[in-house]
Amino acid sequence: MQPAKTIQLSEADPGTVRFLSGLHVNLEEGKKTSWVTVTRTGTFSDPRYGKFEISRQMLLAMVANFENNAYGQEIFFDVSHRPSDGAAAKVLKLAVEGDRLRALVEWTPLGVDAIKNKGYRYLSIEYQENFKDNETGKAYGPVMLGAGLCVRPVVKRLDPVQLSEIDDSGVPTLLHPELQSTLLAEITNMHKALVAKLMAILAGLNLAAPVVKSLTEAFEKAVEPLTDEGQAAALMTSFEESGKKLAEQIGDRIVTLSIQAPDFKGGLSAEEVKKLMQQETERVANEAKQLAEKRDGNVKMLTDTINAVSGFDETTKKELAESVVDLITAEMTGDQVKKLADNQIAFGNKMAAAKKLTDLGWNWPQGNVHISVDSSNQIKALQEEVDKRVFGNMPSHRRYTLSGGVPIEGNRALVDQALALYDSLHAERLHRECDAHRRLAAGDSVVSDVAVPAIFERTVVREALYQLVGLGLCDVGTAQFGSTIQLPYSYRDTTGAGVANARKYEGQGIARAAVKQALEEARPIPQKLAFEVSDELRYLVGNGQINFDIVAENARNASRIVGEDSEGLIFGEHLNAADQYSTVAVSNEAVATADGTKTIFVTNQFPIVRPKKIYDLQGVQVGSTLYAVTVTTNSVARSEYDGTGTQAAGLYYTIDYNLGEITFVNELGVPTPPSNTHAVVASYTYTTNVYKWDSDLGSLEADVKYDQFLYRFGLRKTIIEDRAYMANMALMSGTLMTQIEQAKQFGANHKRPGTDLSADGNLGRIKDVPGFRSFAPGLPHGDVRTVIGERGTVRFRMVKPWTLGELENQKDSNGRFTGKKEAYGDQFIVVHTPQLLKGALTSIVVYSGTGRVDR
Repeated sequence: MQPAKTIQLSEADPGTVRFLSGLHVNLEEGKKTSWVTVTRTGTFSDPRYGKFEISRQMLLAMVANFENNAYGQEIFFDVSHRPSDGAAAKVLKLAVEGDRLRALVEWTPLGVDAIKNKGYRYLSIEYQENFKDNETGKAYGPVMLGAGLCVRPVVKRLDPVQLSEIDDSGVPTLLHPELQSTLLAEITNMHKALVAKLMAILAGLNLAAPVVKSLTEAFEKAVEPLTDEGQAAALMTSFEESGKKLAEQIGDRIVTLSIQAPDFKGGLSAEEVKKLMQQETERVANEAKQLAEKRDGNVKMLTDTINAVSGFDETTKKELAESVVDLITAEMTGDQVKKLADNQIAFGNKMAAAKKLTDLGWNWPQGNVHISVDSSNQIKALQEEVDKRVFGNMPSHRRYTLSGGVPIEGNRALVDQALALYDSLHAERLHRECDAHRRLAAGDSVVSDVAVPAIFERTVVREALYQLVGLGLCDVGTAQFGSTIQLPYSYRDTTGAGVANARKYEGQGIARAAVKQALEEARPIPQKLAFEVSDELRYLVGNGQINFDIVAENARNASRIVGEDSEGLIFGEHLNAADQYSTVAVSNEAVATADGTKTIFVTNQFPIVRPKKIYDLQGVQVGSTLYAVTVTTNSVARSEYDGTGTQAAGLYYTIDYNLGEITFVNELGVPTPPSNTHAVVASYTYTTNVYKWDSDLGSLEADVKYDQFLYRFGLRKTIIEDRAYMANMALMSGTLMTQIEQAKQFGANHKRPGTDLSADGNLGRIKDVPGFRSFAPGLPHGDVRTVIGERGTVRFRMVKPWTLGELENQKDSNGRFTGKKEAYGDQFIVVHTPQLLKGALTSIVVYSGTGRVDR
């Protein structure tokens, strides 16, 4: 057995080490006590002391020594390891959870202020591996001496374990590798955000794209070594000022920038940066002036050559010159300019000849012939006629199944945008269909040479969007189709001006506005459905026999299925974003030991954050899985049941993420208990941005019990408002809303809101917050979750409206034709929540304390 290691840091405090675990400290509103993670197990190294370990046995010893008062006094947290400033919190209890040391602490006003207002979100433990009492000389082993609230350290090296900046006490702080990765990611994201912001600013100055690119690339190189956000922002401001000067001097002309930025690692003052950029701006301005003079000379040569032609009137000469003046560059030779002028003169001669023929009575189309939906109202007329035939006798509850039988008028703006996008992509097909409009209006049932699927697709787009409840809760719009979509947004910067920070007197620095703009990238989500097309619809396309009942059935089915998928994505994104706001990872939790009869096992913590995977358009996963879940029995990793019934024979698992319940099933989905004595172990991530409300009545009546729910609902609403957001929506199921209506307060006020559509939502209000539900099946929040927050947090973008593909012959499993046709349609949307806006959402989970047990 190796002797205990002594890490000598200073004469005054031998054997003490500080370790920065990097786990966020959060305070729930109104609470003076909370559980926090102090540190975790692992093996680490430092160039001065070699390898050292924080083991589970050490953590257990720290807990035992705390309970035995080995340190001889109460243990406190401070701020930045400055105990002389006072205590931030008093440690009430220690416990080991998995691989983590957890502490129940009572916060002081100093600690609350440091966390909420000054950004202290990390804990740095102070401990000794073998603490000895300075009076008795007794050795106690590992003892926690305290911990300090810390802000983000300045990362300067990439060692597996590295030191943060040393404070005045001379005691270095060791930085956990996991935190190092997090901090490096934060710095990278900070750089990306500044680059994107600079690029947007420069683009708004109407600078040429190559100039914007050169300035942006130079800034990317210069900002790379900077880890301080203030220094990086100051550097970006210098580049922004240079861009403005370039815009004034060269406009949108293309010039070559040659910015040789010095090494910023050693530090560069703001004045030095400005001087550097000023020199480059002056050089570019001189070059631009010379190029502008040469281009102006070429433009004059073109104009003089065209004006020398005697057969053209002044208007023709002006049109011929102005139509190509944008093609003139400073690099063109005189011969090239002369040739361009000759081409324009030849074209002018043709125009003059055409004019003479027109005067004699000869006419033909001139210019570019194209088809535009906006050129007439025929498309609208055709759509109205088809709607009469398709939906004339259809009851509203069948037409609008997802919104309770009524269209949602608030969705009209997005519907109009989506239809405009569809019309622009399929204008030619729609205009061909308009040829049949007169016969449709006359009541004919036979129409030839008409491609009705375009109207079918257009109808599906409209009907699916009109009944999505979730659209009214999102920031909506359309976007150009691409592999990635850029989503601009703004967010509240709580460190900027606001509340007391806006009150400044003469000579005091004025805080900047507390609203910032940012850009975040998202990827389109494909929605694809295959249809077995009936003979009637095939005849509609091929033979012209229109059966509007068949069209209505296909349109309704497609609208419903696409709508259900979209609604599930929207409601799911609200729930996932709320859960992802504040999370804690759990590694290798010993969930239970199977007894051979139970199939369901509950985790210690819940709700569990759903794993997040991002895919490109080819279905290839981009990056690693976030919030991954692993489940093992008898040390064998089990796969999640995918619901297909085609997986190989074996044991699989499913998870109720809301309640943290793991169910084991076989390949057919039948509940199957793990073998007796086999250990069930799980690794997962759970959310702390939730209130867990136990619905067991106990000795209470239902109305009194649900009054408690209303109280907790109000507290979660207050949390959202304290984060500088507005709580103006609650998502829940109709079943949960009905349960809540049992509350005594509703009866006392003679108000029991039903499920009628109202001006604010389609459920009743709770604490002045309107409730919303969708009729789409299988929504992820089920009957146990309600999401509370601000509308417009989630972004929804239509990037490609619904389109039906070509009809193809259907074949059976033996490859033989069936005499039927198949087609598939697809649509691409974006559903995304910017990372910095997820705090606008929170949730409540309703569970049964007696029912949530292994079973």
